[in-house]
Amino acid sequence: MDGKLDNQNQRIFFTSSLVDFIYPNHELAILSGEIDWQSIEEELSKFYSNTGKPSMPIRFMVGCLPLKRICNLGDETLADAWVTNPYMQFFTGEGHFQHAFPCDRP
Repeated sequence: MDGKLDNQNQRIFFTSSLVDFIYPNHELAILSGEIDWQSIEEELSKFYSNTGKPSMPIRFMVGCLPLKRICNLGDETLADAWVTNPYMQFFTGEGHFQHAFPCDRP
């Protein structure tokens, strides 16, 4: 895997999509639509390898950086906040609510 997100538009049976229950005018929902995630993925995907352990999606890794700044969070507190905040999950490219942080905690 080269750090790109799978198609997040596909429905999972018995699971609500984040876009179905978040408020679309929330600041993180608006900001996520303003960022050109595709060009960021294209620019950074050349630094990812197709061999070895699968990488985290680029949008997740890049999206965590402004979340830390906007919410004034550290690495550990970001992980805790991300698990409880559907807007943070939506901002970082998740399609469905996740109950665990997708990578190892610092």
